[in-house]
Amino acid sequence: MNKKIIWVKAKCNDYYKFMQKLQYLNLTIMDIKYDKKIIYLKMEEKELEKIKKYLVSYKFKKVSNLGIFNLIDKIKTNKIFVICLLIGGILFLILSNLVVKINIIHENKEIRDIIAEELNEYGIKLLSFKKSYKELDIIRQKILDKYPDKLDWMEFDVDGMIINVRVEERIITEIIKNDAVCDLVATKSGVINDILVSEGNILVNINDYVREGDTLVSGIINYNEENKRYTCANGKVFAKVWYTANVSIPLEYTDYIETGKKKYNFIWEINGNKKRVLKNRFVTFNSSIKNLLSIFDFKFYVETQKETEKVINTYTEDQALEQGINKAIESIKIKLGEFDEIIDKKVLKKTLNNSTMDVEVFVIANELISTQKEITIDNTEEGNE
Repeated sequence: MNKKIIWVKAKCNDYYKFMQKLQYLNLTIMDIKYDKKIIYLKMEEKELEKIKKYLVSYKFKKVSNLGIFNLIDKIKTNKIFVICLLIGGILFLILSNLVVKINIIHENKEIRDIIAEELNEYGIKLLSFKKSYKELDIIRQKILDKYPDKLDWMEFDVDGMIINVRVEERIITEIIKNDAVCDLVATKSGVINDILVSEGNILVNINDYVREGDTLVSGIINYNEENKRYTCANGKVFAKVWYTANVSIPLEYTDYIETGKKKYNFIWEINGNKKRVLKNRFVTFNSSIKNLLSIFDFKFYVETQKETEKVINTYTEDQALEQGINKAIESIKIKLGEFDEIIDKKVLKKTLNNSTMDVEVFVIANELISTQKEITIDNTEEGNE
């Protein structure tokens, strides 16, 4: 049987005198420590009463338990917490290995239904236990082998208790020959800057000025002034296009500066709808949130709110001009396409008023101005081919 070992302490002004008294008691002392007139004794708990009885001039106090008994005492003292912790751990292990949601990601309902039925056959359904990555890979391959004409690719993505299934449908397409005849025409006026054409008869050169609607590349390929053959002109023609933008910039602007004060709040979310637990204490603030808990469609966040105060600032003339240029460029960029870019800018006029600065900016953009336009061929021309 294990003996319960404890540490006791007592005030001791004369260490050697204490040790002489202790020897007469014939006790089993396992360890002794002496520090600043305090003596510490390591002994069996059953001998504590004996030492108190015969050394009455000293006041002995149990300091702590040691070994397994210390652990047992702590468990007894906190048994409710320990039981809750064990139950919580077991529930966490069970819940973390359950499937609570399955997302089949594909726009075609027929494909989604096929995958859902197959997953159910292999035991992948709500509130079922998650399968290993190796098992999921085997299932994935079996489903692909079963539907070779419908499915091209499939992937399982396990995100906690949610399984996302991504699928690509196999689409068999027939290549249809395009017999249309078309030109490349200008959608805007400008000066030709670059020509990238793979098919058709180029009618313009670099630095040529063209107007909206002009034919840039013809689908009629001529040979010796006779119509040789017809095609659909294909390629890209870029041109320099000019814009003028007029903007007005207020000289005063509002900014929000953090004051250094910080508060915390909690946010709960159900089905995408968020609501704060506590009332906001700041009128204006910057907010950042961190997720604490996610169960099914319920989420719980902690929010950090940093107070801000409204500050009115004033632009210098140079700063206002810079803001005006930037605003003008942004207004032009909205009109540009994927392949377009601004290559130059110039301030034409600036006017400083009491509360605003008016700026007129000239902007040059390199734009794709060509688009295909189908044309009709006269039967008499086809006969000349």
